[in-house]
Amino acid sequence: MFAMIEEMRREDILTFANRDWKALADAKADYWARRKEAMSAAEALAVGERLRRHARALKPGWPDEAERADDLAHHVRISEALGAVSPRHPR
Repeated sequence: MFAMIEEMRREDILTFANRDWKALADAKADYWARRKEAMSAAEALAVGERLRRHARALKPGWPDEAERADDLAHHVRISEALGAVSPRHPR
């Protein structure tokens, strides 16, 4: 790793540090918004599964019982909130 640092030039580091980070963040957000919009349900589920596997690789006991209970409570609150909304009638 240190050999790589010795090969870096000061101007390259400054170019990297001074790049337009907001433009990069905006471009990334735009890319993912378009990507998610075009994603099928199967693709979205596959992405979720890959994220779940990655989380389990990082923390094998995830989710623990407290996290599962918290998640269930969150889903119950959402379900109740959605149940309280009147259905939308087509015009």
